[in-house]
Amino acid sequence: MSKSKFVEDALGGAVGPNDIDSYIDAWHDGEGAELELHEFLGMTWDEYRLWVEKPVTLRYILSARRNGRTVSEELAKNTGGVALAARAESAKEAESVLSWLRKTGRL
Repeated sequence: MSKSKFVEDALGGAVGPNDIDSYIDAWHDGEGAELELHEFLGMTWDEYRLWVEKPVTLRYILSARRNGRTVSEELAKNTGGVALAARAESAKEAESVLSWLRKTGRL
């Protein structure tokens, strides 16, 4: 496979969260066809499922990976802190994600 996985590239600073669509397009075009899409993107099944259900969670997935935690651990560690709000586009967005994760039993 000629292209790195999205998560690796995002953590390395080569791409941003909005670039995920080009990786999905490459997979649909046959690159990495031997892999499931979540594997091609470099996500666990749970990370992929979370992202598909609520795309705004991608920045939290990347942050968790950067910090060596699960998404739930990352959010739990920062639920009341500035760090979580800093990764969100707004405090309202962070609260929305936290509320949704609690409602769906993920946190």
